[in-house]
Amino acid sequence: MASEGDYSQRTRPWRAILGVAVGALLLGALTLGFRAHYLGWFGESVTNVAAWGADWQTWVDEQPLEHPALVHLMPKGCLCRFFTGEHAADLSNRAGELGYHRYQAGDAFLGADLADLLSPAYFPDSPGPMLALTGADGQIRYLGPYSDGLRCTAANSLVDDWLPLSRAGRVLQVDASSCQCEGFAPAVAGG
Repeated sequence: MASEGDYSQRTRPWRAILGVAVGALLLGALTLGFRAHYLGWFGESVTNVAAWGADWQTWVDEQPLEHPALVHLMPKGCLCRFFTGEHAADLSNRAGELGYHRYQAGDAFLGADLADLLSPAYFPDSPGPMLALTGADGQIRYLGPYSDGLRCTAANSLVDDWLPLSRAGRVLQVDASSCQCEGFAPAVAGG
């Protein structure tokens, strides 16, 4: 007859496997819940892209900016700043080397050496972190999220191709699934 100690020895590996499986399931559920809460389609907040772009151009025109400019826009209290910081710092460094004047509005999530702080009275609605690039003429060249996906990296960047000032054109990027701030509710732009 097997003793109680032998039974305990035989069930120990199964307990460990069960513990790992339960832990993996909990981690998976938390990850999916986090992604569902903080990842969303950027375009759901922009029903009229032209009006949204015009609202932001008006905002840019009202700011004490030197052009060309890179403006980091971070809604106050947004958890996304933790996912954006490294990529934003890299973009700021490269933009400075290319001749951009660098600014940030909303939450100051970058150091003063990477972007001067703007203190605007407002900025138009944004579901999450985004940036604006302007040309020497002050016109927006790129406006939209940093990247596609929850975590901002150079690998999924939407901005890198627009950094060179020699790049012609303009893009108002809304076709991206990006990090969104808690409590965001889509609003009609241009209203």
